[in-house]
Amino acid sequence: MRFCLMVEGQEGITWEQWLALSDACERFGFEGLFTSDHYFSVMGAAGRGSSDAWTALAAVAARTERLRLGTLVSPVTFRLPTVLAKVATTVDHISGGRVEIGMGAGWWD
Repeated sequence: MRFCLMVEGQEGITWEQWLALSDACERFGFEGLFTSDHYFSVMGAAGRGSSDAWTALAAVAARTERLRLGTLVSPVTFRLPTVLAKVATTVDHISGGRVEIGMGAGWWD
């Protein structure tokens, strides 16, 4: 059985927590680490920090060796297709080909 972890990056997770999660996922044999792609808290907590999904994935890609990485999902309503393709390709290159991109209509932002 394969396990992945999905993180709500817009809900106040810090860089230190991101990196600790990626280290733990790799150490404990998780298949992948994925994140939602929102600009704002979906819980209505305006004071929470919101990390950019693809920037966070780039940092995790540089730090890890085997985790599959990606978004669940990147909304096409605010991610320009050409820019998203360039960003995802860059993160895929950094990761050595471990990116899985999820795209959808979006619903919150």
